[in-house]
Amino acid sequence: MVLCLAMMLSIMVVGAGAAFADQSDIDTKHQEAVDACSTLNIITGFENGKFMPNDNVTREQTAKMICVLLNGGKDPVLGAGSSSFTDVANNRWSCPYIESCVSQDIIVGVGNNKFAPAGKVTGSQLAKMLLVALGFSPDHQKYAGSAWEVNVNTDASARGFYKDLEDIKPSDPLTREHAAQMIWNALQAYEVEYKTTLVTDSKGQLTSQITVQDKVVGDNYDKITLLKDKYEANVNIGTLVSVDGKDLTITMSNSDRAGSDTKDTDFTKLATDYSSLLGQKVKVIFKNGKANDVLGVYATGDNTIYKALMNDVELDGSKVKFDGKSYSVDNTSKIKTIVVGLDGTTISDKAISYFDSTVNSNSKVGKLSLNEVTFVDTDDNGKIDTAIVIEKVAGEVTYTSSDKITLGSTTAASYSKSYKYADENISKDLAKDDWAVISQNLYKDCKDITKATVVNGTLDGIKDKTSYQQFKVEGTWYNISNANASDVSNGDTVQAYIVNGVIVKIKSDDGKGGYPTNIAVVVSNGPINGDQVRIRYFDGTSKLVTISDNTTVSLTAGTAYKVSGADTSMKFENVSNIKYNGYLYAGAGDADPTNDKAANVKVDDSAAVILYDGLGRSKMLTGKQYNALSTSDSEK
Repeated sequence: MVLCLAMMLSIMVVGAGAAFADQSDIDTKHQEAVDACSTLNIITGFENGKFMPNDNVTREQTAKMICVLLNGGKDPVLGAGSSSFTDVANNRWSCPYIESCVSQDIIVGVGNNKFAPAGKVTGSQLAKMLLVALGFSPDHQKYAGSAWEVNVNTDASARGFYKDLEDIKPSDPLTREHAAQMIWNALQAYEVEYKTTLVTDSKGQLTSQITVQDKVVGDNYDKITLLKDKYEANVNIGTLVSVDGKDLTITMSNSDRAGSDTKDTDFTKLATDYSSLLGQKVKVIFKNGKANDVLGVYATGDNTIYKALMNDVELDGSKVKFDGKSYSVDNTSKIKTIVVGLDGTTISDKAISYFDSTVNSNSKVGKLSLNEVTFVDTDDNGKIDTAIVIEKVAGEVTYTSSDKITLGSTTAASYSKSYKYADENISKDLAKDDWAVISQNLYKDCKDITKATVVNGTLDGIKDKTSYQQFKVEGTWYNISNANASDVSNGDTVQAYIVNGVIVKIKSDDGKGGYPTNIAVVVSNGPINGDQVRIRYFDGTSKLVTISDNTTVSLTAGTAYKVSGADTSMKFENVSNIKYNGYLYAGAGDADPTNDKAANVKVDDSAAVILYDGLGRSKMLTGKQYNALSTSDSEK
């Protein structure tokens, strides 16, 4: 309820696979089929990146689909030919495909020497085409005449064509997603052949009897699917547990092994990034038993996926809870967990207590965690099997150039260093003083570095929590560490850098800009930890820095200094009582506005004024706010 961003990310997706622009419009039952047919180049998307699952397929479109399927996913070279139909011109794009299917008895016309190329295909019509592709004889099976549809649907049902299509009427036009489902069902069906035997009839005479049976091949007389025959493809089933560059690994359960063609679990030389399927039950299609010749990988229809922020996950007894709902796990004590860390991927069985975000001391799962988590139910039994944790680290951009950026302070110190554009996947919009987010790119084997979300507005609410605070900025609550929370006050106009519902940096932002970045006021009442002081810049931000060894001046609280160097080694120098870069320095220790006014110090309304009370408290005011102060105000 608190983190609006967390609630936005806690969504359920089923069988997520190919990245069509309208992927969410595809019925969850048919996503596996759509992804498979897309992988096999049978039904692909449009130029706009959409699949258009609810559009109807036409008769000429299905002619091309069948031709491509029978040619192993490649567009066959058919050459020019004369059309058999008066409504299909010789130069029509679909003419060669239609004629090819007609020659194989896969397609016939609609009567009166017409084909109706733009007409919609019904379920029964596509089923008939696919049955013939499997080897059924349309004459022997009586796919013509008054009973053709009954005969077709009887054979199609027996071959499993209507799996996950039980709700459609075979006589109705098929949508693209329904066509994909039927084609995928047919690809996994066994091909047939006809056997002729001599039998003795009741009169003792020999007659021939023709029967249809599953086609067998090879010395072992193995049955063969349409997928195996036309694509020379094997299919292995398992849970995707690792993506390492262009290699991936699946693990198999006993039922997965029984449903797989080979024992291979490691696949190489992949040309597509499948890291989005990590943790899901997948089918790997690979050519002719070669694990280094993968045609495609796609999620099965059994997956149910829940995405959340780690800082929003809690425990509810033996269940995990997020977005206000509790979910059981298959193993009541442990979850198979894949952690995609910046230093590599690890896989282990973690106790469910690991996912308790009320543990504030653990930055990977606590309320200040930046990490994302995906929970997966891989067998559609309503219980979570796998968790994928994506580690996120935030850091301040302290330097940019044409070939690299440098991150200073980060939420994990070991990543405070320079990163080259040539080596990492770095967003081009990052600039100095931005905050960036680092995560691991498994497929490219590098770091993804992007800009944190920036929110500008008024800080209009503060809640103290155990070991952290919550800030309300522009109506939304965010978690923030106690150390970062000290930089601003309630009512300030602020600029906040946010990663997954957590403020990693916040500073005052009055919209003026242009203040000197190398002038700061010491605002701590004496050194901290021996060699550190807190300073406040004229943009309102405050930070704790370490005094460098080459600082020769003695630092006084309430005094402005010229600063240079890194936060871990800051050099301080005196500033004269003169205009500095166009800004007036009023003098050390003179925080009483009545004294400044008595000295005829003119403060512009757009100026930045830092007040220090001598007790370690400080605040940045605009010149307008400063001019409105009275002596009594300054004494409060």
